[in-house]
Amino acid sequence: MKKWSILVAALMVIEVGVAQTSSLTTSVTWRVRVESWKFFDPGVAGVDNSYTFVASLLRAGVSGKVGKSQDWRLELSQVTFGGLPENAIAPAPAGDLGLGATYYRWNRGRDGSVFVKQAYWQWQNKTGKNSTLRIGRFEFSEGTERMPKDPTLSWLRRNRIQERLLGPFGFSHVQRSFDGILWTQDNWSDKRNRDTLTVALLRPTRGAFDLKGNDELKDVTVGYASWTFSPDDHSDARIFALWYYDKRKPPKVVKLDNRPIGERNNDTDNISIPSIGFHYIRTCPSKFGKTDFLLWGTWQVGKWGRLDQRAGALALELGHQWTKIRWQPWLRIGYFHSTGDEEPNDPDHQTFFQVLPTPRIYARTPIYNLMNNRNLFAQLMLKPSKKLSLRLDWHMLWLTKSEDFWYAGGGAFNHNSFGYIGRPSGGAKRLMDVLDLSIDYTPDPKTTWTLYLAKAWGKDVVRANFPAKDSAFYAYLEFVRKW
Repeated sequence: MKKWSILVAALMVIEVGVAQTSSLTTSVTWRVRVESWKFFDPGVAGVDNSYTFVASLLRAGVSGKVGKSQDWRLELSQVTFGGLPENAIAPAPAGDLGLGATYYRWNRGRDGSVFVKQAYWQWQNKTGKNSTLRIGRFEFSEGTERMPKDPTLSWLRRNRIQERLLGPFGFSHVQRSFDGILWTQDNWSDKRNRDTLTVALLRPTRGAFDLKGNDELKDVTVGYASWTFSPDDHSDARIFALWYYDKRKPPKVVKLDNRPIGERNNDTDNISIPSIGFHYIRTCPSKFGKTDFLLWGTWQVGKWGRLDQRAGALALELGHQWTKIRWQPWLRIGYFHSTGDEEPNDPDHQTFFQVLPTPRIYARTPIYNLMNNRNLFAQLMLKPSKKLSLRLDWHMLWLTKSEDFWYAGGGAFNHNSFGYIGRPSGGAKRLMDVLDLSIDYTPDPKTTWTLYLAKAWGKDVVRANFPAKDSAFYAYLEFVRKW
């Protein structure tokens, strides 16, 4: 019953709030996605690396205001799967052959569920400094504090900054919420919103790949604080601190790192990792269009069980958009580097830990993440019309340390899985090249169609795990409608 305490309290408060609310606002979002996988082939008899499945996510919510300074929201999610593959899980090290296999692994015999997505009460104080206090269950995305008004800066925040470390895993069909408390304060100077302070104490829910989305992961706690500010009208910056605490223990949950399995099974110490980081983005308008610059970084210390955490990551990106010519081409290049661990027998853990992110934003083909990763990439975005947009990405990927794993996943999502998977490198660093294309069509403001196509060419690391075929294909067609 303890794991329901925050949720039950929030629902009781909302029940009282309904009686005091003069008007209600409803919202419904329906997302349907058909996914097709042709994964790397491990060459194991009876295992299918090629399949197609469909998933539906229906979110329905009601919101209300109480007086001038209080509001609340209650939202339910309903998830349904169809055609999940029953034989797409290979023996180690290949493991799950695509996300369809992962959904099947954690929901055997179940193809749907209904759960509380959000249930919170919020207070606002708009006298002097604008502050907001939210308590209950809600979604939270680090990096979304006080979004810039400039459209280029706003796009960079949404697509290249937010949720690198902490987010709702929105691409997954079950997604993730947080139970806790969130406080923000907007400070005003010379009549413009210049900076925002944010503090949050959170516990993630089950979800992502697990249909039991009502449960709270009571052994995982996250603290977050940030100062977001605008040095001038063409730039945006943030300094943040994030603390991750995980007291889940073997045999249910075993830490994932490059130590021998026996050592990891005996490591019952907690994970306690503070991350200190920043971002800075800037646009430079010119007669040809806009040039943009992005810098993001974080450093991690603390304890990885019995080991000392010493890790970090850095992203550097540059782009230019030709705003005055047809289709407004926007070309961007970038490099990402995170640390890996080269010595499994020393007292340090040097693998960058991605915490609880939305990994698909930075790995659009969801077969890797930002851990022990080096990524050299180029992006081209085109806007043929107001309703149609195209994006083409090319990624060249390496492992930072060959002594470490090829990691994938998005963090803790239930009581029996660490949340990440790791495949051995085979003593190599070169991971893969990925080319992907996305086409978004918005016939009206409430409807979006997306077609995504991706091809991955595996290199030495992939070949060590999938000797029968080192290439993979992933595609989906998605429909989103809002009411």
